Amino acid sequence: MFHFNKGHLTDPTIPMWVIKAHGVTFYVNHVTAEIPWSTKETPNNPSTKGSIKFKRCKLTIDADNCATLSKLGILDRGLPTPHLPFDRIIVPVYNELATALEDNEFKHSKIKYVEGACSSEYLICDITDRDDMLMLALKYPNKYRILQANEPYYKDYDSKHNNLVMHGNEGFDDDDE
Repeated sequence: MFHFNKGHLTDPTIPMWVIKAHGVTFYVNHVTAEIPWSTKETPNNPSTKGSIKFKRCKLTIDADNCATLSKLGILDRGLPTPHLPFDRIIVPVYNELATALEDNEFKHSKIKYVEGACSSEYLICDITDRDDMLMLALKYPNKYRILQANEPYYKDYDSKHNNLVMHGNEGFDDDDE
């Protein structure tokens, strides 16, 4: 299934489309469908009123973050959906969760800071403990977004040549800039 991402309207750095496949959400810049589709209307959903639905298809995401939905071949069936051993999250800098991360309330990787659209600021890190991720989700719902491996911010975090400002677990202060 895929639908338009309303978050793109407020922050153009967020990809325009949301694709959900096998319980995993991907944010992509473009979607090409090479197979038939149908619509799924969800008028009682507070955010997504409808989406485009595909059955028995193969999802491929290229280096430009463009998704292609094609016919599922006999050899493609039964392939497991890859799951990462940690969750990489993006958090607005000025909220309670960002403070908790900077104070090491949860086990996490190095924190990197990035500027988004309209002078918004975010921090990105990996939550390295599954129990901590569960506690974070319960204590700070709607204060973060899990990044998927195909997103530019996710890739920038791993790149040695990026424009993200990295800080250690000691937190962020003006001297680090």
